Amino acid sequence: MNTITVTTPENIEIEYRLAATGSRITAAFLDYLIQGSVYALIFLFLIESKNPLLYLETKSSYFLAVALLLIALINYGYFVVSEMLMEGGTVGKRVLGIKTIRKNGQPISITHSLIRNLFRVFIDNYVVGILMIFFRGDHGRLGDILSSTMVIEVEQEIGYDTYRSLPQNLENRLTEEEKQLLITYLKDIEKVKIEKEELKEKLIDYFHSKYSSIDQEVVDLVEEQINKGNY
Repeated sequence: MNTITVTTPENIEIEYRLAATGSRITAAFLDYLIQGSVYALIFLFLIESKNPLLYLETKSSYFLAVALLLIALINYGYFVVSEMLMEGGTVGKRVLGIKTIRKNGQPISITHSLIRNLFRVFIDNYVVGILMIFFRGDHGRLGDILSSTMVIEVEQEIGYDTYRSLPQNLENRLTEEEKQLLITYLKDIEKVKIEKEELKEKLIDYFHSKYSSIDQEVVDLVEEQINKGNY
C-alpha cells in the first residue's frame, strides 16, 4: 500500500495512504453509473419515445454535437459540485472510502477542483487517466498533477466530527490561520510523526505568548481543546 508524507503549512508532517488504483477506478465507475442513469431518464423523458436510436437518426449532426457538449458540462459539474459539497469526495468516493485533497494536506478548493476535473472530462476519461493511475507511483492522473491534488484513503478517526469546528467562544477570537492550525492539530494528531508532547507544548506556547497578556481565557480554552485531543 503506497503512502505519502506531506508537510502542512503549519510545519506538521502527516502520512497519508494513497487510494489504491482499484478503489479509484471503481469509484469513478459508480459515479459514471449515476450520471448515465440520469442521462437516460432525461433523454427518455424529452423524446417520449421507446426507440431512442430512431429519434437520433432524425436529428442533425449539430444537434448531436450540442448534446455531447451538454453531457460533458454536466459530467464536469457533477464532479466539481460533489467535491465542494462532500469535502473532496463524490458518491463513488464515499462508498469506497477515499477523497481528494491538495498535496500540502489541505482540503481541495474550488480552483483545484475546476482544474483537475476539466482534464478529467476532456483528456483523462479517454484512457490517459487510467494508464497514468496504473503506472505512476502516486496514482496521479494528469488532472491531479496539474492541480496539485491527490486521492487518499479516508481515515476513520475517533472524534473527527468534534473538531470540524471549534467552540464559538473560542472561534470568534482567533485568526483564520490560528483556527486552521488548531483544527489541523486536533484532527491529525494521531498521524503526526514527531513527538506529540513536543508539538503540544509548542502549540500551547504559541497561544500563551500571544494571548496571555490580553485574553487569558483564550489560552485556557485552547489548552482545554488540545488536552481533549490528546486523550
